Amino acid sequence: MKKIIGSLLFFLLVSTAIAQNYLPVDENSTVKFTIKNFGLTVNGSFKGLKGRVTFNPADLSTALMSTSVEATTINTGNGTRDAHLRKEEYFDVIKYPRISFISTKIVSSASGGMYLMEGNITIKGITKKIAFPFKAVSNGDGYLLEGTFKIDRRDFGVGGNSMVLSDKLTVTLAVVAKKS
Repeated sequence: MKKIIGSLLFFLLVSTAIAQNYLPVDENSTVKFTIKNFGLTVNGSFKGLKGRVTFNPADLSTALMSTSVEATTINTGNGTRDAHLRKEEYFDVIKYPRISFISTKIVSSASGGMYLMEGNITIKGITKKIAFPFKAVSNGDGYLLEGTFKIDRRDFGVGGNSMVLSDKLTVTLAVVAKKS
């Protein structure tokens, strides 16, 4: 029994030592979105990126991305629209100050440096599964993780029914993660 427990402890220590832990760097990262409103493309972004990233391309079994942004930082370049988007009907930033994503699985794809991430995104307390491809580029003391995915805003109770606002939006991530 002691040998089994000792082996398990050794395995856990080695796994932890091999896993590379990183912190997202908010000021160097971007979390952007695009959506159609009145037929025009509206671009926006969020700041306040926090979380942790565990990533080792040689051992994706330990890979994890657990991040969030501050919903209050929504910026579309129009202060009036941004104030409206912070209200209850849209992001309800008083009740739900953060938008989060936690990966559940990361696997390598056929292309070098490309991966597929599966996980859960939570907006306004509603969690949905998503999957999207991303690229990981080593930059010496960390990684640049880039990916794009689409979601339906109504799945998260953002904005209700609208004839002028598209249901679908595209989210583009460029997360700079440095060794912690």
